[in-house]
Amino acid sequence: MPAAVAVGRFRGVRVSQGLEDVTATDDPCGTEQPTVVVARTGRGWSVFAPGRAEDVDDLVEGMSLADLVSEELGASVEPDRGARRAARGAAAEPGPDADPRDARIAALERTVAQLEHALAARVTTERAIGALAERQGTTPQAAFEQLRRDARSQGRPVPELAREVFDGQAARVATVEAEVPATPRTAPRTPLREAGRAPRTRSRTGRGPAEGRS
Repeated sequence: MPAAVAVGRFRGVRVSQGLEDVTATDDPCGTEQPTVVVARTGRGWSVFAPGRAEDVDDLVEGMSLADLVSEELGASVEPDRGARRAARGAAAEPGPDADPRDARIAALERTVAQLEHALAARVTTERAIGALAERQGTTPQAAFEQLRRDARSQGRPVPELAREVFDGQAARVATVEAEVPATPRTAPRTPLREAGRAPRTRSRTGRGPAEGRS
């Protein structure tokens, strides 16, 4: 994973060392500086704007958190363009009379959509890793490495292959459960010493006073 990601015109670029030596991909000559830099810190991912005074605390324009998660898992940088386009939404320039709160709400809605997309991809991959590790008797790390190798050899994103692995595991479990016959319920067994013996009834009728007790 890169230490930081420079964002410009909805594109990301890897940074070799921290926030230094940043070059935007939009300019092949390397003269255009990125508008926003997303860097991993001790508190998580943080957004910086080099040379700008605007507040960028909630700025997520031009980057997708799903890309960061997918790149860490070894998937393609663009696993699902349709989902990314829907999550990013339209970034129209606000008019002079537009309410700033509307733009802030729209940005928050895009952030929620991006987080939901990233979380869904991560959950699917984690489930597939657990299924592979249990099936092959290996560690989760070994299962993840195998999943990543298979995805690269097939030219497919890791989340897509993970979904296929997890669905196949669920189908196998359902088949095994259907093939196991139900255990028949048996009637309670009668003790051997009581089998074939007529029930005894004791009657105190007609018992005289001369009868002794044994």
